[in-house]
Amino acid sequence: MALVDPATFLAAALAVVAAAVYLYYYSSQANQPDIHPLQLAQQSSVASIRESPNESPVYRAKTTPTGTPLLETPSSGLATLTDALRATRNLHRPDAVQYLVAEKVVRLSSDEMATRISGLAAGLLRISAHPSAVAILLPASPEFLVAYRACIDTGIVAIPISAAIPLASIHAILRHSSASVLVTSAELAMSLADYVKTTSLTHLVITGELDGSPPAEALRSATTVVSLAELESGEAPEKDAVVAPADPAYVLYSLTDASATPCGVVITHANVMAAVAGLLSNLPASQAITATDVFLSTASMANAANLNFINIALIHGCSICAHETTDAESFATYAYSFRPTLVYLEPLISRDLVQLFYSHIVKYPKLEYNIFMAGYRRVVDSLMRGMTPKWSFWDFTYFRHYRNVIGGNLRLMFIDGPSTPSKSIEWLRALHGARVIPLFGTDQTTAVVTAGAFYDYASAIDTHNVGAPLACNEIKIVNSEESVGLTANDKPYPRGTIAVRGPNVATRLWNSEKPVELNDGWLELPFYGEILPNGTIDVIGTRQTVTKSALSPTGLLLVERLERALSASRAVTDLCVVVSDPASKSIGIVAHPRPMELFATAKRLKKEYKMKQIDNYPWCSEYIRAKLVETAKDNHYEWFADIPLENIKVKLVSEPFSVANNMAKADGSNNRESAKKLIDSLSK
Repeated sequence: MALVDPATFLAAALAVVAAAVYLYYYSSQANQPDIHPLQLAQQSSVASIRESPNESPVYRAKTTPTGTPLLETPSSGLATLTDALRATRNLHRPDAVQYLVAEKVVRLSSDEMATRISGLAAGLLRISAHPSAVAILLPASPEFLVAYRACIDTGIVAIPISAAIPLASIHAILRHSSASVLVTSAELAMSLADYVKTTSLTHLVITGELDGSPPAEALRSATTVVSLAELESGEAPEKDAVVAPADPAYVLYSLTDASATPCGVVITHANVMAAVAGLLSNLPASQAITATDVFLSTASMANAANLNFINIALIHGCSICAHETTDAESFATYAYSFRPTLVYLEPLISRDLVQLFYSHIVKYPKLEYNIFMAGYRRVVDSLMRGMTPKWSFWDFTYFRHYRNVIGGNLRLMFIDGPSTPSKSIEWLRALHGARVIPLFGTDQTTAVVTAGAFYDYASAIDTHNVGAPLACNEIKIVNSEESVGLTANDKPYPRGTIAVRGPNVATRLWNSEKPVELNDGWLELPFYGEILPNGTIDVIGTRQTVTKSALSPTGLLLVERLERALSASRAVTDLCVVVSDPASKSIGIVAHPRPMELFATAKRLKKEYKMKQIDNYPWCSEYIRAKLVETAKDNHYEWFADIPLENIKVKLVSEPFSVANNMAKADGSNNRESAKKLIDSLSK
């Protein structure tokens, strides 16, 4: 039998390779965007008439153009959150709630949860026939969901409180809320023993048991202490409570400063349903959330944005995985066990997650690292051209592995848009293969008013933005106060205060005779925005951070926008800009550098370096400063690069920004007061 001629074999092999390359890279199918580009060219419906020269036209979702009603509910038969949750009574799911105990997954079925919820609902009515409100102070857990659902089912106002805020702030919220019942853990209850007697609490419903310590005795003398398990063992209510759309569902408090006056925003059932409808309408029909989805709740269940997704998961009968963390390694561990399809990530954990994976990848040998980055750039190129990356060598060898580390099933990742750098969004989209959707909103808008378009893969990468208005909202830009000087007539794009209107906008404050200030239904947010040509919105700063400055050629410094630009540097993970006063010619930067970046540089320059003793190595600050100046030039901040180096003060910190080290606030934003103290210390 004659052997195949080597030249013929080689030619045939080359022809096969060439055909594969052509089909993969150059065929019409391979280069077809997932959605026609014209559908993303204008993502808002824009009113043709401006009501005033001091404001922009009104922007709406394309699904609710001017002249049509704003979306108020996902279904005409569901007027309240209570209605929507009752509609899922016949859903039977063996893993309705999941959590880890001793690294083992524990599952509660929907039938078990229903029994606990109905029992607690009856128990709450039994201990207090007409409780004005029930405060829930628990970490993410089945007990939180049981207490929350029991309140919604009975029409009791739920007041979720994050356990991560200071005790003095928790006390201030409890006093202001006038809640008569507090559901909490024995440990948290005892930490509040000195405060309880000055509140309106009559009953403490606790998980666990109180001991015989003085704090426990103080609690018993000040309130009636009841076990949560005992209340859950009661009979179900005889009949369903009657709940109206205008009734309060829950109250949002976001107090992080104990010295501030508490302000609770009343979120009605109508507000909740409008927010849910707006978020759901932003997803194409092929990506609709169903009972097969698994939602991993990593943020506090008292977090306003996270509550929207808890509501969505409850309405659709999704499995809810309860785990509260700001640590990326902990998130990855739980995600690997739970295999979620949906997740909402706060800024701290999204930035930490990027750092976690990047710090692993930079440890590759140089050749392998270059191969990985070539694949990464190819994926980003596909995304920027509107295409989901097809199968490739890199996907098989690298990206699939990192997706599997967080369960491998993640398809929707919702993030806080204003506080998440563009490079982090790019990294999350490219590496994990999920749709990363930036959101924006405040407590008074049920935490959402905009969202990135599902198919806009370039969203918030090429031009940072938080998407277009949801179908339940309309948005406009109005001139800012004169001291700032942002106007709807600014060139090239209108800039100013963001104003919002819609059925998800709260109109009442809890225990306050002062109404929410609205102008013909419009709520002016404490944020400045810019409307981009495609109808999306960029949040350019807050009233506290947009300031006059002699450094900027325009005389106006958009601190948060500068931070996002500098955060594009691969040399840092977290960064906070500090400007002492408008006339100052210097600028301060507090940053946490990427450990592997400094390690590799120290090795190359043959310098000594220890992250925990970063203050002892001046070369590290000089290196990071040079990298930030380089990044500023790349991002068109030439004026920053032109500042004399001695006027750019850099203070490095050895840990990522967190609430624990006082560099971040509970909402994920930078703690600018702490950053300023660190910069001031450099001058001493």
